[in-house]
Amino acid sequence: MVSEMFRIPKLVERADGSVYVTHWGQAASLLFRVGDQVIFDPNERNGLLLIVPKGWGNPMFGRRCQGQLVSEPAGTPANGCRWRVGGSVKAVERDLERGGLGPGRWWCAVRVETSDLVAMADAVETFEGGWMSASEVDALCRRAAVAPETHRVEVAVACGDSQVEAEAMLEATSVGRLRFSCRPDSSVSSDAGLVLPGPWKRVRDTARPWTDSETSMGRTISVRRVAAGGSARVQLSLFGDSATVDG
Repeated sequence: MVSEMFRIPKLVERADGSVYVTHWGQAASLLFRVGDQVIFDPNERNGLLLIVPKGWGNPMFGRRCQGQLVSEPAGTPANGCRWRVGGSVKAVERDLERGGLGPGRWWCAVRVETSDLVAMADAVETFEGGWMSASEVDALCRRAAVAPETHRVEVAVACGDSQVEAEAMLEATSVGRLRFSCRPDSSVSSDAGLVLPGPWKRVRDTARPWTDSETSMGRTISVRRVAAGGSARVQLSLFGDSATVDG
């Protein structure tokens, strides 16, 4: 089994201010892979956060928990003297061949680039956008990854929760790359996991109420009386508490 420490994603900030993943891991139910670029908004402070050190060091993911800044997914407190919030994580950009989106429906926007007008006309019909499932997006990304060899074009794909969001992200997406919006689930953490509600309330609501022949300490079993010499067949109880009449 992979240890919790091994699943913590590691980030690095480059000279131009962009942040990339150098070690795979999971944070807020999102799987980050090596080579992913973390797209964040420095003007927002909600959801999954990117926290950066004050001084030397690498950034990491974080979140707000009861007003306290903690790391994600470890959940350890991040001292304000050492760490500050760099922004809110909005999207992830990765190579097309790496694909892999979260479950659900996505609006996919596609941009095709080439200097060959004939190849452009053919590729526009092949690489169409719209609402797609996660598996359909993966199939689209696999076709787009080999588009330079099969269709002599380069393709960029952006996926979001709406057409407006996807088309806005597509403008900043490089060819040969996939950019998709983050759908973090703050209820999932490494220490508590995902808690599923049980059917206990439904069981209590449909439970048989107490009757007059029952006490608060336990249920009493009413004893049936069988007439002697009758034609009914008497079957002894398995537990010896009463006899049942069959007939």
